[in-house]
Amino acid sequence: MLITAHGGAHGTGRNSKMYFSRIPEYGCDALEVDVRKRGKRLYISHLPALFSKRRLSLEYAFEKAKEYGLYINCDMKERGLLEDVLALARKVGIEDKIFFTGWVIDEEETKQLSGGRVFFNKLSGIPFKEGYVERIKQRLAQDPVHMAGINAGKYLVSEKFLTDCTAAGINVSLYTLNSDADAQKYVKLGLYNLTCNNPARIREWIKRLIK
Repeated sequence: MLITAHGGAHGTGRNSKMYFSRIPEYGCDALEVDVRKRGKRLYISHLPALFSKRRLSLEYAFEKAKEYGLYINCDMKERGLLEDVLALARKVGIEDKIFFTGWVIDEEETKQLSGGRVFFNKLSGIPFKEGYVERIKQRLAQDPVHMAGINAGKYLVSEKFLTDCTAAGINVSLYTLNSDADAQKYVKLGLYNLTCNNPARIREWIKRLIK
């Protein structure tokens, strides 16, 4: 199970320098950033930035992930940028540490990828609900290299659905965990990744639950 520090974890502010400065305290396996592009520059911001040069570059985020040996979840906020992101990851030397999420990613774009892994926020025609697990599994099997799993919001899916996905061998990335109650509910399900606003606390619960 991976633990991802949600952008702005521990009250640091999304896509901020403070977020990256406090990486050691998160106890995480991966960072999360929101990816956009202006001109030729990839930058990190949840919303489009009028003055994008004032925002941190994606390269800065990649360098931090590399420094700490972490994975990085690129939450894509614009279409058609996957190969641009992969090219930058290769330049920095972390291509094997990249995975993608985001509502803008579609399956056809994913099938053309030269690297990276995608956890889908949506699959065309298949809801993330009980009774559709086998169809999700079959869809992901079309490209098992790049179509790695699904990325589901905790309020949008049932615990039964998550349990069924795990039993079927589907990798689930779940967002966004905040509390001890979240930890107790979801850590035991054996999901692939948990994206957390309080990753250090969730890590503590994992240690308790596996004793």
